[in-house]
Amino acid sequence: MTYDRETIARVVREVLSENAPVSDTRNRDADRTATMIGAAALHASRCERPVPPLHAIDNPADETVIERLVGSSPSQIAVGHRGLRFKTDLYLRMREGHADAKDAVRSEVPDDWANDHGLRPLKSRCEHRDEYLLYPNHGRRLDDASLSAIADLRGSRPDVQLIIGDGLSPNAVVKNGTESLQELHRALGAAGMQTGQDLYVKFARIGVADEIGVAVEARSTVIVVGERPGLGTGDSLSFYIAVAPKLDQDNAEKNCISNVRQIGIKPHEAADLTVGILKRALELGRGGVALGFGFGRT
Repeated sequence: MTYDRETIARVVREVLSENAPVSDTRNRDADRTATMIGAAALHASRCERPVPPLHAIDNPADETVIERLVGSSPSQIAVGHRGLRFKTDLYLRMREGHADAKDAVRSEVPDDWANDHGLRPLKSRCEHRDEYLLYPNHGRRLDDASLSAIADLRGSRPDVQLIIGDGLSPNAVVKNGTESLQELHRALGAAGMQTGQDLYVKFARIGVADEIGVAVEARSTVIVVGERPGLGTGDSLSFYIAVAPKLDQDNAEKNCISNVRQIGIKPHEAADLTVGILKRALELGRGGVALGFGFGRT
């Protein structure tokens, strides 16, 4: 069943009128809510809607500037208020964004995803999602079966060991993992960097790349992991880059490219940034803060 915008606007106005006296201002908010949602958007996949250049500021000094700001980011900008409270449309969008985030944390990568994409499936020491969320350290080491599964890769010494991890947003891997992996291979291949057997780790924390990197004696590791979701950002990946991997390597020795998704840093951009960081880090023999604040940004 689908609804046109006029129907949605009418329903919103009726609901508002049943709960409080409706002024002209409330009618304007209802119309704007219906316009911002739209019939098509109601049925679109979450986290994939383009950000409409709309705002909720009454009588702005410069309408075009505000629209440009709002259209440049999915962040909540120029949202307005009614008294000391959020407007209804913002409140509903925040609730939707919060639901997206909770759904992303509890989402799952299909069991056959790794094999279908040429990755060797592994698992951390976590047995289920609750353990993963409650005991982060268990996600930083592979279980015994997975250690045995990479025994043939020990000492293979790739320039870059690529790892995909479900992390705190498995949904992000499903949506953007395939393209990210393809773009990384493109960029690394063009730079003449040799990669090992691609690996996928279920219930992965960033630190699991340390153990894998040490086991295969990689010069560097890149783990692409579903990042902790924020409001409406349940499809974002992070690329964590480390050179000279060692167990429990400090995060200060690593570089991170976050917000990798279609309305953030696009996978091909993140892959190119990754290669730039790796080149410099491998040249110096260390990464992270040693490269300088903001290194790799364009």
